[in-house]
Amino acid sequence: MYEVKGRERVRGERLGRYVVEFSCRWPSEVGHLYLVSSFTSFFPGRVELTREGQRGRAVVKLWEGVYPYRFASTCGVSFPDEENPLRTTVRLWPDMDYTEEFSLAAVGVQELLRASREGELSPDVVVHDERDPAFISYYLGHTVVRLKAPRGVLTRVFIETRGGTAAPMERFCSNEWVDVFQGMVVGRIEPYRFVLEADGEKVLFGDNGLGDEEYISPERVVGVDEPRWYLGATYYLVFPDSFTRSSGILERRPRSRLGGRLKDITSGLDHVASLGVDAIYLTPIYRASSYHRYDVADHTAIDESLGGWEDWFELVREAGGRGIRLVLDIVAHHASPCSREFSEALLNPASPYRSWFRFFREPCESEVEALRRYVSEGCRELPRELWGRRPFYEAFMCNWLMPKLNYSNPEVVERLLGIAAFWLERGAGGFRVDVGHAIPDHVLRAFYEKVKEVCRDCVVVLEITKGAGLYPLGIVADSAMNYDLRALLLEFLVYGTIDAAQFVERVKELYASMPVHVAHSMYNLLGSHDTPRIATLCEKCGARCLRALYVALFATPGSPSIYYGDEVGMRGGGDPDNRLPMVWNEEVWDKELLSLIRRLSALRRRLKPLRLGFFDAEPIGGEAVKLTRWWEGEEVVVLLSRGPAGAELPKEYLDVESGKLVGEVALEPYSWRILYSRKS
Repeated sequence: MYEVKGRERVRGERLGRYVVEFSCRWPSEVGHLYLVSSFTSFFPGRVELTREGQRGRAVVKLWEGVYPYRFASTCGVSFPDEENPLRTTVRLWPDMDYTEEFSLAAVGVQELLRASREGELSPDVVVHDERDPAFISYYLGHTVVRLKAPRGVLTRVFIETRGGTAAPMERFCSNEWVDVFQGMVVGRIEPYRFVLEADGEKVLFGDNGLGDEEYISPERVVGVDEPRWYLGATYYLVFPDSFTRSSGILERRPRSRLGGRLKDITSGLDHVASLGVDAIYLTPIYRASSYHRYDVADHTAIDESLGGWEDWFELVREAGGRGIRLVLDIVAHHASPCSREFSEALLNPASPYRSWFRFFREPCESEVEALRRYVSEGCRELPRELWGRRPFYEAFMCNWLMPKLNYSNPEVVERLLGIAAFWLERGAGGFRVDVGHAIPDHVLRAFYEKVKEVCRDCVVVLEITKGAGLYPLGIVADSAMNYDLRALLLEFLVYGTIDAAQFVERVKELYASMPVHVAHSMYNLLGSHDTPRIATLCEKCGARCLRALYVALFATPGSPSIYYGDEVGMRGGGDPDNRLPMVWNEEVWDKELLSLIRRLSALRRRLKPLRLGFFDAEPIGGEAVKLTRWWEGEEVVVLLSRGPAGAELPKEYLDVESGKLVGEVALEPYSWRILYSRKS
């Protein structure tokens, strides 16, 4: 069951998030139980239930919303709330048909719907929480401030500072129950309050909430005061084993090594640099047993099949000479049975490493012996007697070869921080945190602070497969993989399951859920080593559809990413065929797509609004959207359609591709226009 226990108090009478308790009967033969919802990316790990007798409980602080949820272990147990009759079906990936039934928790929405319906303005339904960087953040000389109120109740909102500055706020986005207002003040903001207008009357909203005239003074405003390289950067994702010239063209990818080496990446740097790339994100390069290397045995050793330290330092040097940084995949969630820590814990129940993992049942002697044999024989193949059985320890997706780390042990946290320092000192430009959505917030924050302590300009990107705006980005990371944006792009342009208005509303709601500097750092992607190739998904809508997706990717705030080979139209279905060897034969490349991506990347480098600019969007009928970016007196408008559409512009713009001035545009299906002007 779930129960809303109350609200946080921001200050005085001013209210913040809802305090929600989730509980269930504890299932038998389960050592650890987790709450799984959109705020955990539908994965067990971030929120753990505490056992109290025969029940488990977890208390979570949430903003208003409707949350699907289940209870689950890391292996074998997953169930909806038997005490809650409300149910929904969730499709967990936009390009997969798999769905699952979840219970529903409605948090705060009834109060907001009632206030919206009755036009009510009361202290509990107007929200600004300066402790949350989604409500106030600093971005390159501007302070961006947000406030939420019941939908349709407020007609106008202003920010008013103690120094006498008044700035209007616009209704940036809305959902079924709330409007989000956004405003900007040049420079660091002085203590401030809000002036709200409703039904022709003005009401102050200050430090003590509605009706209070005292100014709000945040203790800290997070953000960036200079253009860090990862703001609007372009990434190139390399799966090292597949980035090889020696395998030729394969129709199917074996789950074994193809022989890619660090030297292959170095030799491919000129091609990567031709795409205007700022950073290469490398999936794991550490000593491991599998071809994907997510079963890391030693984070401080380069896998021998990739090369050695000389090869790594050569790659760092050659990439740096081309202005390209290297972002490493750190496998923070789990280890390998062949790691020193796990193998010692397995062989010796009294080992201090035993508490680094969670052994929740007594294993059969045959299970222990099989694992010992696996380790002693070099971790080559999982013994057959373990096939079909569940591990006796917590593991990633029930995988014997990926034992989950126990972050309730401070030594495990310190290990992670040590790995970060080790690689930053050896030339890494930052990290992508694998399974970041399933690691406790306090661990992510400690990791982030350690990275920034060692290298202020290094980036931390979390893997979050759903619900990135429900994580404290800006506090625990600079960025996250923007699978939410990817899903919206596919739904609008490829599958046609949402119209232009729905796309715009949901994209703006996504960006309003995070600080502005985080929105500009988000790792925006169409494909990765965990998804089918984007060219394969677009076979149902055609080549122009694929190109329109890339235009959208480079036009929205954040950092566009290119998965190796996608720039030349490589195809492949799910894992492992999305990891086929890089195609180096230029005769089979999609050269029109490659040319487009190079032009888009060059435009982002030349036009600051596309890389750093503020963002707005609006629908053009049901089939097209207008994306607007502006920065320092320059404006870029991108018109993008999936069907026939026309747009009259408020003034003449320069079409950057044709070089002509235009004031009216007709769009064919899957077409676009990129327009530029100086703002008056």
